Amino acid sequence: MSNRSQVYKYVAMDVENGSMQRGELNALNERNASAQIEQMGFEVLSLKAAPKSILQADISLFEKITPTQIYNFTRQLSVMLKAGVPLVDALDSLHSESAGPLVNKIIDQIVEDVSGGHALSRALTEHPKMFDSMYVNIVRAGESAGVLDKVLFQLADFIASDLKLKMGIKQAIRYPAIVVGITVLVGVFAVTYILPRFSTLFATTDIELPLPTRILLGMDTFIQEQWYVLIGIIVSIILAIVATLRNPRGRFLWHKNKIKLPILGPISLKMAISRFVHVLETLDRTGVPILEAIKISGRTTGNDFMESCIDKVTRDVQMGKKLALSLSKYTSAIFPSQMLKMVQVGENAGALDDMLVEIGDMTDAEIKDHVLKLTATIEPLISVFMGIMILTLALSIFLPIWDMYEAMSAS
Repeated sequence: MSNRSQVYKYVAMDVENGSMQRGELNALNERNASAQIEQMGFEVLSLKAAPKSILQADISLFEKITPTQIYNFTRQLSVMLKAGVPLVDALDSLHSESAGPLVNKIIDQIVEDVSGGHALSRALTEHPKMFDSMYVNIVRAGESAGVLDKVLFQLADFIASDLKLKMGIKQAIRYPAIVVGITVLVGVFAVTYILPRFSTLFATTDIELPLPTRILLGMDTFIQEQWYVLIGIIVSIILAIVATLRNPRGRFLWHKNKIKLPILGPISLKMAISRFVHVLETLDRTGVPILEAIKISGRTTGNDFMESCIDKVTRDVQMGKKLALSLSKYTSAIFPSQMLKMVQVGENAGALDDMLVEIGDMTDAEIKDHVLKLTATIEPLISVFMGIMILTLALSIFLPIWDMYEAMSAS
């Protein structure tokens, strides 16, 4: 067990003489503290953890738990459980300096909860910052089926695959995003700082400013004088988006329509399909009942519309219908026809999990292909955008200067 203790304050009664006793002691957890007090011959009346001082408190408010940390926790725990190590001892051994203070703190709390008789899935629900609902539901399913070690092993593989896919997408869009950001910043700097300095020079002459110059100077005037309107518009848009996504109906409609958007829609749809297929394969392979596996997998899509369709599939399967037929009935507008045929073949052959692996790998490859095509399209567009922007700035500055030169030459 861990040797990281905590200070507990207690109020107790001496069993021999009935006197009241107050004090503090160091213990691993509340149960350990109670045991120590009882060994002293006292009956516990009140016991609570002493609040930590600012100097004692863990500086973890701004620490972020990474997918890599979650993967390491899951993989190491699955290996230890497979080797026959008791759950509490396996959890406690995960505590290490490399895990980070926040993860170590969470592990300690999980150890305490599990030692107190809670199931692992119940203990994980107390830490949504590290374990989302998908993770907890999969662990709960593994506990119910008695295959927790296998489920955790498969879950670690899924986390690694999902992390690799997301990293590939981030790397593909990082360069275009940086270029666009720098271009916008340079443009704003030119419009608000460089061009106004030339405008004072242009104001001393009677020449008519060309259209590009007038447009950019008008933008500068608006930013300088009406900045609060611009901020108000931006804030209003952000608040409207947040309000829509927090409303169940608004979120459902957004999720239904975002997968139909051009360019980004197919990527969003295929990522949701990939999560559904990989999780369903993980649960089915480890022996989790198919109804529970479908229900949990539907919740991992991250899309309320798709989840509602998969809920209908679950009800159909519960009534005795085959998975492939139910998917075709309720999700034909979501899942590709080729995927539905592959599910049907796998189900009929009794090799559904193997077929789901193939579908998942195929979907992941399609996502990468979509991202590569997207970046290949975006990069030329960015070059054109930068060229137009630079040309507009150059014309805005040099056309008036050229007109001034011609006016001076004529005089």
